[in-house]
Amino acid sequence: MPFQAKITRARFVLGPFTSEDMLAIGNVVVDSIKDRLHKGLNVNDQQAKPLKPGRNGHRGYPDYKSARGLQPFRDWFWTGHTLRALKVKQASENRCVIGFIDPNADLIAHVNNLRERAFGISPKDRQVMVAAIKTVLRTARVISVRKAA
Repeated sequence: MPFQAKITRARFVLGPFTSEDMLAIGNVVVDSIKDRLHKGLNVNDQQAKPLKPGRNGHRGYPDYKSARGLQPFRDWFWTGHTLRALKVKQASENRCVIGFIDPNADLIAHVNNLRERAFGISPKDRQVMVAAIKTVLRTARVISVRKAA
């Protein structure tokens, strides 16, 4: 069964966003983060630290990745499970939580983030988020309450 984001609803929506709007914005940001990680960029939009090469004639992690046809740099991708677990976990009218839905993927991401901070909102991710917010605001339904005469 695929993971379903938890959408919480309030009785009255006073802000410009609904839970569904925040879920859409969160999904755009998740896609941006995944694209950045796949390019091997850290949270500052800079190239991530190189993977450690092998020592004493032994193959290192970059060699193992290359042998499998993967990119030999830090892109958080070996089997694809970690990045597939990156989802919008919760969305409400005023908040969107992005994270890893699998505990093992969450642990891997935590350890990788300790090595070098890569999970988070980078400056380019923030631009994508602002563009998504503006798009939702342009298409948002305007509700006005008028006094009947």
